[in-house]
Amino acid sequence: MNGAGAGRGQSNLIALLERGLVVDEQVLSGRGASERFAPTVQAMLTRAGWDAPPELVAAVVGPGSFTGLRASLSLAAGLVRGWGCRGVGVRLGDALRATMQQEEATILCLARRGRIFVDPPVYDAYALPVKQIQPGSWAAVAGDAVYGDDALPELSESAGGDVLGREVVRLPYAAPTAEGIFRAACRSSESGSVRAYALEPLYVDPPEAKPPAGGLRPTPR
Repeated sequence: MNGAGAGRGQSNLIALLERGLVVDEQVLSGRGASERFAPTVQAMLTRAGWDAPPELVAAVVGPGSFTGLRASLSLAAGLVRGWGCRGVGVRLGDALRATMQQEEATILCLARRGRIFVDPPVYDAYALPVKQIQPGSWAAVAGDAVYGDDALPELSESAGGDVLGREVVRLPYAAPTAEGIFRAACRSSESGSVRAYALEPLYVDPPEAKPPAGGLRPTPR
């Protein structure tokens, strides 16, 4: 499950897999995509005829859309509790690297207010303005900030973006596939080569909402 990009492009998906192969898959996009996660799962389970609980629920934990992450991960956590199965959260960058089988790629994804999320293969993800990008030793990059309909002109090779420079390879992937998410989850469980996360949002950018100037109301008695 991936809800990290809810409301943008074709990056959000829910899929059912058996032995690593996709049985059913639904791509969600546009406004209100996060509201369709739960009914989509129910419809897919019915179509697939899955009566027994799955062995694993894997979901992208971020970085990404606040709304999409909250909706998809609360659903994933609820399914894990209801089914009594394993749940594994994976970082967006790890899932996309597993999709491409490019372990050294740095993932650049859209954030808010002219910023991007940078998800490197070794360090924690972080956010920064596009103009402050310093590719340094980056050999290759991917993600919806670089490739696809929503790619930023400053980073898109087709638009003549030069922030990254000509030496950085832009890989043609905007979001992870279902198989990539599954592979990343398996690697985190089996070899430990990918860090496993709880099914909770990985927030990199600070929230836009602020407490009221007069403070919060007291807890009802």
